[in-house]
Amino acid sequence: AKCVAVAVGAVVYQLLVEYYWHRAMHLPYFYKRFHKMHHHYKSPRPFDDLYIHPLESFGYYCILYAPPFLFPIHVLGFAAYMGIMGVAGVLDHSGVRLTIPGVYTTKDHDVHHQQFDCNYAFPFVWMDLLHGTFAGEYA
Repeated sequence: AKCVAVAVGAVVYQLLVEYYWHRAMHLPYFYKRFHKMHHHYKSPRPFDDLYIHPLESFGYYCILYAPPFLFPIHVLGFAAYMGIMGVAGVLDHSGVRLTIPGVYTTKDHDVHHQQFDCNYAFPFVWMDLLHGTFAGEYA
C-alpha cells in the first residue's frame, strides 16, 4: 500500500511541475526557441513526444526522473510511475484513441497540438481543469 501511495505521490508531483514547465514552454520566448520543434506535427505520431529540443528535453527529464531524488520511493513504485508516464507519452503521440472515463483520453493532447493554447497537462487533465486551460470533453 505504501508503494502505491508513493507512486501516486510521484504522479502528483509530475502533474504539478510538468504543467507549469509546459506552460512556460509556450511563452513566446521559449516556444520560438525550444518548444516549436515539438509542435511540428499537428497530429502526433508514435514517439513524437521524443521530438523535442535538447535543452527542453533536459528540463523535462529532470522533472520526470526527480521523484527518487526528492522523496523515498520503492523501485516498484518508481517503475509504476515511469510506466504510466512512458505509456501515456507514447499514446498521446500515437494517433491511437484510448479513453479511461473520468481519468484520461488521448484526444486531449491532439487538441493541444492543433490549438497550442490549451491542454498543457500531462498525462491527466486535472491541472488544466484547475487553471481553465482545458479544451475538449472531460474524459
